[in-house]
Amino acid sequence: ALTVACVLSISADDFRAVMQRHPVVALAVLDDLAHRLEQSRQRVTHLSAGTVDQRVAAALLRLVDVVGEPQGSAILLQLPLTRADLGSMSGTTTESASRVMSRLRQDGVIESGRRWTSVLDVERLRALARG
Repeated sequence: ALTVACVLSISADDFRAVMQRHPVVALAVLDDLAHRLEQSRQRVTHLSAGTVDQRVAAALLRLVDVVGEPQGSAILLQLPLTRADLGSMSGTTTESASRVMSRLRQDGVIESGRRWTSVLDVERLRALARG
């Protein structure tokens, strides 16, 4: 986790019992698993076929979807995202992730500070991720 989190757990047996008693829960779990499987497939495709720029852009977009906070026309990622974290998320080196972030900053796509990144132009970032 990149931020403070509260984690709850339930035993496998108890979770199975909940799903058996509440089919709506079982269907929601299946929907979530299908969504996660599709996301994993897309990540494998990006990691195997995408350029470093595409992979870093895709990693930033995943963060936008998960923790992004709208701030006018920009989207704020208020988390301690290091270049090493971003490199790990995009299957590249810290140095390569840093170069891509510098280009994105120069092109006006992002701004970043010590513990935050702001995506100023989501559409340009999406276009970059698509290639």
